[in-house]
Amino acid sequence: MTEQDKLTPSIEDYLEAIYVLDRADKGVRSVDVADKLHVAKPSVNRALKSLVESGLIEQQRYSVIYLTEQGKEQARKILHRHTIIKSFLMNILGLDDLRADEEACKIEHVVSEDTIKRLSDHVNQFQGDI
Repeated sequence: MTEQDKLTPSIEDYLEAIYVLDRADKGVRSVDVADKLHVAKPSVNRALKSLVESGLIEQQRYSVIYLTEQGKEQARKILHRHTIIKSFLMNILGLDDLRADEEACKIEHVVSEDTIKRLSDHVNQFQGDI
């Protein structure tokens, strides 16, 4: 994926949600994605179309969603950023779980890889590798 193909924050959220929901690699239903993200099914359908066009998911019409290998790699990176930021907000800054999760979801889309590395190094000093 090139810089031109950079995913929007919204599409990153969909990719992360699919990844989290599909830990068993059995596919995910679009209704489950809608429930997780608290969005309407038509919004999910538009996002899924974009993810299919980007080669990040596979889905036959009205069937379950599977991440491609490229989709899994992107989703892992997104989830890693989210986890590092949430951990920093909770364990270093003392935010509660819900607030840390909500704010991490917003921040994860705009921080650089260098910032994530530095946050990770800082958090790991206090709690071991994430």
